[in-house]
Amino acid sequence: MGETKMRILELYSGIGGMHYAAELANIGAEVVFSVDINTSANEVYRHNFKQTNQQARNIESLSAKEINKLKPDVIMMSPPCQPFTRVGLKLDVEDPRCSSFLHLLDVLPHLEEVSYILMENVVGFETSEMRNAFTKALKSCGFYFREFLLSPMSFQIPNSRNRYYVIAKKFTDFPFGMETEIMTAFPNNSCDVAKPIREKTLEPYLEKNFADEQLTCYLLPDKTLMKYWRILDVRQRSDTSSCCFTKAYTHYAEGTGSVLQHNLSESFHKKFAELEEDGDVAHLKPLQLRYFTPREIANLMGFPVHFSFPETSSIRTRYRLLGNSLNVLVVSSLLKILIE
Repeated sequence: MGETKMRILELYSGIGGMHYAAELANIGAEVVFSVDINTSANEVYRHNFKQTNQQARNIESLSAKEINKLKPDVIMMSPPCQPFTRVGLKLDVEDPRCSSFLHLLDVLPHLEEVSYILMENVVGFETSEMRNAFTKALKSCGFYFREFLLSPMSFQIPNSRNRYYVIAKKFTDFPFGMETEIMTAFPNNSCDVAKPIREKTLEPYLEKNFADEQLTCYLLPDKTLMKYWRILDVRQRSDTSSCCFTKAYTHYAEGTGSVLQHNLSESFHKKFAELEEDGDVAHLKPLQLRYFTPREIANLMGFPVHFSFPETSSIRTRYRLLGNSLNVLVVSSLLKILIE
């Protein structure tokens, strides 16, 4: 790369997952401009990236002229997923939250320096009209692209977070795959990312030396245990997987993420069998079932140890922002494949 760093324009920047992915990829790049409209996310981003030009703006306000002045080589982005998510209305391109992405497609032909694009979204995007419009725009602008459906489990990271990704570049095609297929694994010739790069069990991702008062803050409430004990996804430290953590984690019990058995000296199966017998939820208390902490979820999502939240951000806000973020390790590996 020489001494000249590649310049990244980070759109829908959230809490900085793309920025951390670029740092981890170590491709000789810097984020020169970052944009998001979410106030809480922007506070976290600025807390961690004080030197980055981060602005709270609607992306529709970005003109081709302004972007060209930034001279970005790379666009990294994670547009709103609600128009495509399985629990949403699936309004697709008719959803107002797609308007900023559609605006980007309009300005794309006028961007003079952009040679690489990386985009992340939810599973379901691959069958949307928005996807068709996006790939059509890429082709018309001379980009070659590859699509992926990938989870951190591909790295033997014990967390399921299946997501859709596109990597696109101008001038030369990729030496793997085809534009007519969606890949579900990393290409074989990318040996540096095809091997396991993190620990296989949950243990190394968990916080150590949990104080009693901290534990009390994260224990599942009695009413949650009583109402939802049959559907809880309970994990132990030695487990090699966990469910995807969503923005509704701790707010809703079903399908929002796993919980942890903190006290391993008690038998999970025995306690649940006792509960089955008489319906007394008190049998579960010795297990100390608790939520994963925001730091533990950040660890599973590949955020570095120096990532932190401002002290003013609430626990619920932290869960919501993490649920809307992405896996840093997966994106970093895709970025290396894109630039190599």
